[in-house]
Amino acid sequence: MVLEMAGKTEPGLFRAGVGKAVITPPVGFVIDGPEHGVRESTGILDDLLARVIVIESNGTRAVLISLDVWGVTPNLASTIKSAAASASGVGESSVWLTVTGNATSPPLWRDDPQYVNYTAYLPEQIGGAARVAVDTLEPASLGSTGTLLPDVSTFTAGPGRPGNAALFVLAINRADGSGIARLINFACPASITGASTQWTADYPGYASWAVEQNGGGLTLFSQAPSHDIRPYDWWDGNPNPSHPERTAQDVHALGLLLATQAANAAADTTQRRNVEIDIRFDEQAEVQVMRIGDAFFVSTVRPQPNKFARRFRRELPHSNTFVSANHSGEMFSAKATFDARAIRRAGAILRELGAS
Repeated sequence: MVLEMAGKTEPGLFRAGVGKAVITPPVGFVIDGPEHGVRESTGILDDLLARVIVIESNGTRAVLISLDVWGVTPNLASTIKSAAASASGVGESSVWLTVTGNATSPPLWRDDPQYVNYTAYLPEQIGGAARVAVDTLEPASLGSTGTLLPDVSTFTAGPGRPGNAALFVLAINRADGSGIARLINFACPASITGASTQWTADYPGYASWAVEQNGGGLTLFSQAPSHDIRPYDWWDGNPNPSHPERTAQDVHALGLLLATQAANAAADTTQRRNVEIDIRFDEQAEVQVMRIGDAFFVSTVRPQPNKFARRFRRELPHSNTFVSANHSGEMFSAKATFDARAIRRAGAILRELGAS
């Protein structure tokens, strides 16, 4: 639904543009991830991508980036933000960087000698995608919604504890209703593929591709806090999981379920052109908080259990809150301490920005 209003053609109203870059490492470079360790890549099943959305409203511009990786070092994240900010004409604080939680990933969360040249060039690739996004800025509308994708993930504590089914979708459309971009926020690590030696973006890559093929526009996936969640029924110690082979069919099944639900949700959003953009960063809690129209964003580099996201949504039930975590790429073996201070401080900012 598009919400009509007076002055909707004013030049200061909402605009959006998109860009992307292939960031697949060379075949022969090592793959790493949280479960199966280092192995040499032998081929490409599907490319890893950097996807960029640039949005602008009433003189305020923001850059949204999603990478098909498990995580990045603080130095690399800073360099990526700097390159994207320079290309987009904004400050680094206006760049929102997220990852898909892809477990078949280049090991960008640590300094690997093999990746010295790759990591030096990666920010320039992302900066180039940001330039394309700026060049394609066009009048747009935006809306968000929350829905459910049940029965596809589990908490690691054992049977009878399904994962968090919450799925949040941001839809950016043209005046004719066609999609410019989508942003999907869901809590389930992209670790279905297993010990593959082929580069792949796992289920978030397939879901994004499926939404794009369905006319949704460039689709970013953001990994919600999921340090204690696994795909399907892979809880710790389960002797008989229902998907033991971890096949491509498992990847496609979850990806298609996610894409279908996200596309349906996007079609139900209320689209507006008078979009408010407000960006904050709390240095003490190290959380980035944003308002983009009727959507709110909380981002932390630290790994967090899913309770981190559920707490925001419980305390602010009338707002669509997109929560992302673990950009630093901590492994499953690392302890993820629930960050109560970040909850308090980010919650206070969210309320200032109008979340309820």
